[in-house]
Amino acid sequence: MDFLQFLFSKKFFKHLLIATGITVVLVLLTLKSLSWYTKHEEYIIVPDFRGIYLQEVVGNPDNRDYQFSVVDSIFDPNTPLGTVLTQDPFPGSKVKRNRNVYLTTTSFVPEKTQMPDLHDLTLRQAQSILESAGLRLGKLFYIRSFDEDAVQNQLFEGRPIKAGTMIDKGSVINLTVGMGARATEMKQSESLETDSVE
Repeated sequence: MDFLQFLFSKKFFKHLLIATGITVVLVLLTLKSLSWYTKHEEYIIVPDFRGIYLQEVVGNPDNRDYQFSVVDSIFDPNTPLGTVLTQDPFPGSKVKRNRNVYLTTTSFVPEKTQMPDLHDLTLRQAQSILESAGLRLGKLFYIRSFDEDAVQNQLFEGRPIKAGTMIDKGSVINLTVGMGARATEMKQSESLETDSVE
């Protein structure tokens, strides 16, 4: 029997069918085993941890299916200290059990910044520089001075503060500002009132 006759014989087709059947069974068993081993279809939904205190997130027994890692800590004066700001994976993501969730929290210790020198700057310039330094503009106290809207002094917690002093980011800075021509008008008004009383 030559090779071509063997290819078209019943014996060849019988062995081919047996080999194909065994291959299909082995492939199915392998895929099923991998699916079971990797738990392919067992997902859990990541909750929203943002705005919750880190201790509550880690200590909550409902979160035992996750591993938590704090990757960064940022000071935010508008957010309670020690709360979660961002998370990865995002809320609503499908993950497997024991998945690492990476958190960014608010710092317990404020960042420091240098107090800039605002003397003789215009009010608009001073406000822009304060914001760039991470500071906030507080109250304005107008005083008699020929420099209208120019900063005469910078105050922190009621006292003058020197440029270069290290203070917490988010601190409030009050300013004394010159009245310029308005001071002259007020002085003349006061003088007229005094004359009328006499």
